[in-house]
Amino acid sequence: MTTSERVNNKIEHLFKSIYVKVALLLMVISYFYNLPALKYNLTGGNELRLHDLVGFVILFIVYNNLKLFAVYINSKTYFKYLKIFVLWAGFSLILNAAFSIYKGRPLWFVQTCLYYYHLLAFFYTAVLMSMYLRKRSNYKYAASLILILAIAEAILVFSQHAGLVPFLWNDIYLESYGGFLSGALGPNKINLGMNMFFSFIFATGLLLQSQLKVNKILVISALLTSLATIGVSGSRTTYLALIIFVCYLFVVNTKKFIGLSILISVGVIVAFFLNLDLIENITTTIENRVVNKVSNPGVFTGESLDVGDLYEDLGAGRKQLSVRYFYYLIENPLIMPFGIGLNNRLLIQFSAHNIYLSLINELGLVGLFLYFKWLSNYLFLKFGKANSLRTVLQGLVLAMMVTLFFGEHLYIYRSLFTILGYFLLIVVMLIAPRYYFINAKSK
Repeated sequence: MTTSERVNNKIEHLFKSIYVKVALLLMVISYFYNLPALKYNLTGGNELRLHDLVGFVILFIVYNNLKLFAVYINSKTYFKYLKIFVLWAGFSLILNAAFSIYKGRPLWFVQTCLYYYHLLAFFYTAVLMSMYLRKRSNYKYAASLILILAIAEAILVFSQHAGLVPFLWNDIYLESYGGFLSGALGPNKINLGMNMFFSFIFATGLLLQSQLKVNKILVISALLTSLATIGVSGSRTTYLALIIFVCYLFVVNTKKFIGLSILISVGVIVAFFLNLDLIENITTTIENRVVNKVSNPGVFTGESLDVGDLYEDLGAGRKQLSVRYFYYLIENPLIMPFGIGLNNRLLIQFSAHNIYLSLINELGLVGLFLYFKWLSNYLFLKFGKANSLRTVLQGLVLAMMVTLFFGEHLYIYRSLFTILGYFLLIVVMLIAPRYYFINAKSK
């Protein structure tokens, strides 16, 4: 019996336990439901969410199957590189603890441990899903679940805009985020925007890779509703990610791009024909969040384009934050090699809204290298006949690499909730089918 056969047998035995399947199911659901499940009082009005609770079960599953998970992770470069980054982040907790004690803020370290727990839970959930998808017949169930959840989330947001469902978060979030309507995903615009962007990417991959026999009505419905929800999200970072992805698809596979454009155009025409208020909501949101923010109208006519001015107009102060962060790092060169610990902002008091600068501060150049090695690895995976999935994955990763200059959405800060977890889930869903179409040795 080969190593692969032994691994498959152990995975099959693992999923005979019903609680393993239930835990995986609940974690997937938790990526679309970030409303509080339990409340406690550690630093004042703290909340536990579904992924906080189910994550313990995921880690318990890992603990009971450590050897299997170790072998499986090391057999996949995209898991192995992420594991190394996760270990480095865990090691850096020592520095976070030291700074927290020195600054007289021990609860900062406790909070960081919760964030690191999220990182572990998201990572191992992705690994567990990858194991589950080794059996090809399971793919349809997992894909359908994700599509249904994405559609349901979009409908919830549309219902809020129609006045049928109220703002679902507490008064603190209401005041902090101006009552932004984001369903159950979190009141920060990036949560709704990125969740729907990943959903759009996944639906696009399923549509373009015709060998995958997932219900086309579900796929097209998820694609159109997620795209519409991106429009009402008002997340400029997500708008940029969408533009980058669409441009990449156009360059790499123009034929597929044209087919996708026709489908979306038909959806827009139908929406206009039905006189849906959603179209007006999308138009108004884009005007308020983008068009009215640009000081030089020549950008839209092609007469002039000053990237610096455009960043100043649309960056919501990010340029100033990044500049301050850059000078902070230059003035403290001892920080740069190894950083001062995961989630440690006790010296500068704010994040850079730029993952690359934030990583240098927290995990050093070493951490930045490990993070980039993990993220860039997706660009070089072999897909065999699953070319469309490879194109979609590459477009997604390139969009993230660019937009991470303006945010930290693939990280574990509090306001980001489950964005990283959902990203890891989607890339697994895009990667898994390559094993269904090729017999080549997995990378």
